Amino acid sequence: MDETLMATFKRYYADYRGAANVDQSFSDAYQAIAYHVIEQTEQFAQEGNLADIQTLIREFKEIGLVVGPSNDSLKERFEQELVEQVLNRESL
Repeated sequence: MDETLMATFKRYYADYRGAANVDQSFSDAYQAIAYHVIEQTEQFAQEGNLADIQTLIREFKEIGLVVGPSNDSLKERFEQELVEQVLNRESL
């Protein structure tokens, strides 16, 4: 696995954020990450790669714990990181 699942989630959020508001982008990214986990699990299973399946599932459960109770702080963090990335690109 090259990218952590949280990094993939953030990337999906940034992609969706260009076309939708914060809440919709977050919801779409969370749904996309679930599909990503299914696809990756299938690929790892075909390769017989149990360790990567376990890592992927653990990371997905961790994201679920963060998103579950209240996702407002995570949304704010994603939005702040996205703004910082845009500002950094513009300053180059």
